[in-house]
Amino acid sequence: MDDETAAKFVLLDFELVSLIAVVVGVLAYAIVRRLRRDPFAERDGREPDYDGFDLLLALFPAMLFLINPIAEAVVANKAAAEAAAETTEPDLITLLMNLGYFTFVGVMTYGLIEWVRNRRVSDLFGLRSLPLANIIVISILGGIFSLLLCAWAVGDFANRWLEGIFGDLDLQEPVKMLRDSESTPHFVLSIGLACVAAPLVEELLFRGYLYGTLRRLTHPVFAAVAVGALFAVVHGNLPALLPLWVFSILLSLAYEFTRCLWVPVGIHIFFNAANIVLMLIPAPGDS
Repeated sequence: MDDETAAKFVLLDFELVSLIAVVVGVLAYAIVRRLRRDPFAERDGREPDYDGFDLLLALFPAMLFLINPIAEAVVANKAAAEAAAETTEPDLITLLMNLGYFTFVGVMTYGLIEWVRNRRVSDLFGLRSLPLANIIVISILGGIFSLLLCAWAVGDFANRWLEGIFGDLDLQEPVKMLRDSESTPHFVLSIGLACVAAPLVEELLFRGYLYGTLRRLTHPVFAAVAVGALFAVVHGNLPALLPLWVFSILLSLAYEFTRCLWVPVGIHIFFNAANIVLMLIPAPGDS
């Protein structure tokens, strides 16, 4: 088994452990709350009355993302890796399919909240609770802090540690798409996927619905850590696992303190856009 294949199986194991932890955590908190009254559960009467059915509904669109590490681990082999390495430029059809995939997950999540549970997304996630100027300022400051902590400090540590175990591993798929794009349509679609579709859909699903449900059923700390693990693993890249886990926890904290989903969306957009800009800046000595 080569290093890249081994890394995919590590991601698969991490995903399975994370899903088991979610189930065990929800059951454990349910038992504790039956044995004694949990003061935190009644701390804020404004919180929506999420239940176990919401968790099942939230996990349904989440599995459309979580299935990717499973599929990659199952089909991973040297021949597939060599075949992928021969493709230097992402196909337009592939980019459009990825964009459609995100759109489908976003519409499904929205539909489950609005049409199945009869809740208004704008009210549920505080979309009108902060002025636009506040959202922009918080997003920029949070994005800069996330970039310094996750992309540089934690990212550098994770890369150095994993290089000693696996050697050089592949970049994230969206990063490779941007790096290998040689035409304007490829580049524009890659930017749209990374800076618009991904932040909107991932925050609606992971930060809004899934975190909100787990927060209500368990505790904010457990919810942030568990959702962070799932958020990180769906990106399918072992070197990015720890930085994205920390980044997800920061996004959950931003949502927790502002109660406005536009804030983690804005931070996510800034974070992705800043990483793209830094990636496109030529390194010293490059021609």
